[in-house]
Amino acid sequence: MILVLVRESITMHKPWFQHPENPGRIVEVKSALSTEGYSFIEESIQGFNYSEALKTAKRVHSSEYIEYLEKLSRRAPVEIDEDTYMAKDTLNLALGFLNLAYEYSLKSNSAFLIGRPPGHHAGFIGATPGVSTQGFCILNNAAGAIRGFIDAGYKRILALDFDAHHGNGTMEIFYRERILQVDLHQDPTTLYPHTGYPDEVGEGEGYGYKANIVLPRYTGDDLLVQLVGLIRDLLVKYSPEAIVVSAGFDAFENDGLADLALTEASYYALGSLVRELNAPTVVLLEGGYSVGLKRGLLAFIKGLQGESPEYPLLTKTPSTARRLALESTSRVLDKVSKRVLQTA
Repeated sequence: MILVLVRESITMHKPWFQHPENPGRIVEVKSALSTEGYSFIEESIQGFNYSEALKTAKRVHSSEYIEYLEKLSRRAPVEIDEDTYMAKDTLNLALGFLNLAYEYSLKSNSAFLIGRPPGHHAGFIGATPGVSTQGFCILNNAAGAIRGFIDAGYKRILALDFDAHHGNGTMEIFYRERILQVDLHQDPTTLYPHTGYPDEVGEGEGYGYKANIVLPRYTGDDLLVQLVGLIRDLLVKYSPEAIVVSAGFDAFENDGLADLALTEASYYALGSLVRELNAPTVVLLEGGYSVGLKRGLLAFIKGLQGESPEYPLLTKTPSTARRLALESTSRVLDKVSKRVLQTA
């Protein structure tokens, strides 16, 4: 798998006030990769076909939402909502990143696309019904990658999301489609966007294809690594033909915007799982705002690359919360397994 850094993510979509989602995030990742000796390519969005990217965006979002973004872009800088801002060049960067996600998956190229803005909270009309904000997201890059794999002819597609926050936008867009979506996130009663409960398993053709794995506050490596083992059993049997990963690193202990306590062992386990599934994979950066972008991201890459570091389970989950989370996950995976393995 190649590492691709979207060059303009460092120079475009800058907040004019203090905001955690800013170009410094990609500077941190670039520095961490260089320090660790990882090779990566810097890809530019300059020269991408704006009209074609708009068409792709309208296959993910409503035409009305895209037209709304274009209108806002002409008025920028503006705030879309209390969490999400738009600078003069934001829409160009968002379209460029979405276009890259679509093109890489369409060509069945495996890559970790390191860019911004993030996208998994952006639903069909922007903020999903019942959710107050778009959570820093403009266009849904993961959904663009999924559409690319569909256009490439893949049927068994897995969308894996391990950002601390539920990927409500991606879940909404494909809620009625047979895309297997596995989303590990902090308990929605305690964290934005307050969606992603275990009983949300899809509707219509998508029924039974949505697995929301709820992590109690202060989840540590012991629980996360065990959950990865449970998920692995389902995914190995499902044997996805293509994978899209929404990779968030904000669940790392003390990253800043969540109440989880994961360390390198957890992210290494996630990377190793994706590697084991051995399918064309597009990974997209979502959250991660401080230490997670350094330690968590590097551990995930080591798992993806098949390296063998020594990562002890440094953090532990409160015992009662751990037991309840394992019971909930087992129920969800049992329900999803029965549906998915019968219809795949």
